[in-house]
Amino acid sequence: MAGAYSVSYLAGLALTARVLRRRTGGRLDDGALRRTYARLLTAAGLAAAAGWAADRACAARFGDGTLPNAAALAAGVLALGLVYVAVARLTKVGELSELRRLR
Repeated sequence: MAGAYSVSYLAGLALTARVLRRRTGGRLDDGALRRTYARLLTAAGLAAAAGWAADRACAARFGDGTLPNAAALAAGVLALGLVYVAVARLTKVGELSELRRLR
């Protein structure tokens, strides 16, 4: 399901870029948009892998049941969030600095 959402958002991005390109009469940017999306995709991919690995490690360690499943979910979410923020920070995603200014 997550893959289907990703594909649909990618298709929406391509369609929106095409329409905007026609309306503005040319290129949308100098590649900054593609670089930002590449950084975000990298951060999301690595975060998903870390979240999955943490979930599987907890599931293998603690087995089945409500509490072990909740622990595995929490570990996966925590790993996903931490890795996403770390990779986004390392790749200098600009939106992170905007989030800090909202405080």
